[in-house]
Amino acid sequence: MTRPKMFAIFFGLAHGGGLAVTLLFLDVWTTPWARALAIVHLLPVLLATLFVQGPVLKQPVMEPLGLELRFGRWWLVAWLAPVLLLALGVLFAWLFFGAEPVLDATTYVANKRALLTPDQLEAFDRHVRETPPPSPLWFWLVVQGLPAGLTINLLVALAGELGFRGFLFREIRGGFWRRALLSGLAEAAWLAPPVACGLHFPEQPLVGVACVFVWCLVASPVLTYLRARSRSVVVVALFRGTLLALVVPAAELAWGANEWQRPFFGVAGIAAMAVLLGIFLVHDRVSEPKLATR
Repeated sequence: MTRPKMFAIFFGLAHGGGLAVTLLFLDVWTTPWARALAIVHLLPVLLATLFVQGPVLKQPVMEPLGLELRFGRWWLVAWLAPVLLLALGVLFAWLFFGAEPVLDATTYVANKRALLTPDQLEAFDRHVRETPPPSPLWFWLVVQGLPAGLTINLLVALAGELGFRGFLFREIRGGFWRRALLSGLAEAAWLAPPVACGLHFPEQPLVGVACVFVWCLVASPVLTYLRARSRSVVVVALFRGTLLALVVPAAELAWGANEWQRPFFGVAGIAAMAVLLGIFLVHDRVSEPKLATR
């Protein structure tokens, strides 16, 4: 088994399977079912990783792919960093694109009420009186986002990260930046088809492809840094799972921003990820051992 053949099998199964899922459910990506379908879209990456690692290379799965529970400070960093990205993304959307941050329940209810038709208002107002909504920040972060990132979303994100920051992290030859760039390009190519069909950007899918391409190139060094420092792909999945849990809150908090402007995958989110990357690069300059990220 040569390395070109190995990569051909992996990319053929992962990206070919992802494209097949995209085309098979072509009309679903702009519906509310798109988030559930995105989980199905992860399965070809997981299956490709396990197939190449097992039947093809005949190697163990756990340690070579980074499936290790190395508890430490990087678990906390990975869990809380998406909250920083959320705050920075909403801030940038407010400063540069005129978004109206939704920081209290009154504003949230008013925004939702503006989207309703006249015949829906009475039922909506009655529901709000009977069940007053909590603070959106408290609900989305404490009740929904952070617990989901540590539980079910971690397992979902792990399906993809086993391939991109597990298998590819090990098999790509070269230093930090080469691994980060090539794995980012691989993920961008895998994400492009569903995004072009409306995932995350139902109103502007082609602009969304460009945004997600740039986002992958900026986010991949962040994910690779977490993988290298923690020596665990589970930590990367924790970061990614928490980020996924906050996708809807990010859009809701940056009210009024267009799809290509708001966090996480729009310009404001890309800028926030670039700030986090800068923080990690500064950390690498003062830490020992260094990862040669400069």
